[in-house]
Amino acid sequence: MTKHLIILAGLALYLTSFFLVAVSAVSASGGIHGYHCAWLTLIIPWGRDGMNVLHEQPVQYFSILLSGWINPIFLIIIVLQLLRKKRFANIFTVVLILLFPFCWIIFYQEHMHPVTGYFLWILGMLLVVLSGRFGGSHTAASAA
Repeated sequence: MTKHLIILAGLALYLTSFFLVAVSAVSASGGIHGYHCAWLTLIIPWGRDGMNVLHEQPVQYFSILLSGWINPIFLIIIVLQLLRKKRFANIFTVVLILLFPFCWIIFYQEHMHPVTGYFLWILGMLLVVLSGRFGGSHTAASAA
């Protein structure tokens, strides 16, 4: 499988994940779609509710804030890859991967669990950002 096909597959999974249920609450039926999760993590930290969370549960506040940065950082990585800025793309990839656990803090504190949309979201991003490490001839000189 070529690098371009891996990237396309990753982007397809990433985009599809937004329209699927990403998390389910233990105490409720149904769940929250990926696009809603993305929106909530972007807006909650900056509103009145976010300030309340900051004062009452600072770990949860920063988990929401940092989780909200995952999608923008992923988009930055795509742009950096297109511009062939490999070193910066690699730095942002490490940051991206380090942000993933913050979602799990939210899951734990809100008594939620990830479902299909979440796992496709993560898989799609990983396929795109790690696509250069799959297949093809990849030498140490070209990795730098």
